[in-house]
Amino acid sequence: VFDERTSQSHKPRIFHGWYIVGIAVTSSMILSGFQTYAFSFFFKPMSEELDIGRGAISAVFLIRAVIMGFLALPVGMAVDRYGPRVLVVIGILIGGFATIGMAWISNLLGFYLVFGLLRAFALSLAGGEVATTVVAKWFIRYRARALAISSIGVPLAGVLLAPLAALLINFYGWRNSFIIFGVATLVILLMPAYMKLRRMPEDIGLYPDGISPEEVEARATISGVSITPERDWTMGEAVRTPALWLITISLNLTIFMTSSITLHQVPYMSDKGFSSAIAASAVILMTFMAVLAKFFWGFMAERYPFRYCMVASQIFDAVGLMFLLTASTNFGILAYAFTMGIGRSEGLWNAHAYSTYFGRRFL
Repeated sequence: VFDERTSQSHKPRIFHGWYIVGIAVTSSMILSGFQTYAFSFFFKPMSEELDIGRGAISAVFLIRAVIMGFLALPVGMAVDRYGPRVLVVIGILIGGFATIGMAWISNLLGFYLVFGLLRAFALSLAGGEVATTVVAKWFIRYRARALAISSIGVPLAGVLLAPLAALLINFYGWRNSFIIFGVATLVILLMPAYMKLRRMPEDIGLYPDGISPEEVEARATISGVSITPERDWTMGEAVRTPALWLITISLNLTIFMTSSITLHQVPYMSDKGFSSAIAASAVILMTFMAVLAKFFWGFMAERYPFRYCMVASQIFDAVGLMFLLTASTNFGILAYAFTMGIGRSEGLWNAHAYSTYFGRRFL
């Protein structure tokens, strides 16, 4: 008879997949989250010193999106074939040095090259999308909760990096603040990524969710049923399904909407006459709610079809946007932040949708 205690004695105390989750949280917070939340505080001083309009600065996000769109397929294929470690390490190096390089830009072209082109490569190689995709490969039963945890990195940047950016810019100026963030990127992310990142649990003799291969074989022998967790679709098979295109269009439209709002929300509130204090309070409230919402939606996705949960979160996004557009009081701004925060779960759905529909191997 299979003795579960014997199997447990051969397993590591902490399943390696949770190290992957930890790396996903920190990398998405420092790389993706910095660009999403902390950069809003660089917006005004950069615009004034370099004499560049808001529209020109905002265009860098369009440049980044186009470049990342072209890189998505080759980067995804490289992760499937070679694993994430080398790619993520290269991305961290590019991202760290590009952030440091922002201290020396003097014109719009330099800004586009450093913050647009170089950081687009960094985010494509080491950003939240790659990290959460790798997390999805390490879990099946606990995938929703693992992805929920790994996706809190970006909203955590709003709670931690946004006020830190405001403080650093106030004391050291925006150029020195970029240097500090760039050095921190290299120091915090490089070593864990190099030491712990692996493509799939099977690559190091483990099984998804921390079950060992011996335990799977023994349980299958006892039950007489082969354990086949899920089917892995190839890219050629997946692109012929309507589900792939519907998921992709829906998620990308959501990401485009929420990232644009996040970038412009502080200047928009200022233009509408709201104080910097209420704007900062709204950012903190929204990101705090987004962190809590990740756990809530992860819990719900383990119990109900994830597509219903995804639609529900997008409804919260839409309602939050209406609050922002019609807000005339501080209460309206806080209602926007509260509601939008609950809906901000596109990072969770991005990896969970593809892995649920098409398996782990060719994500």
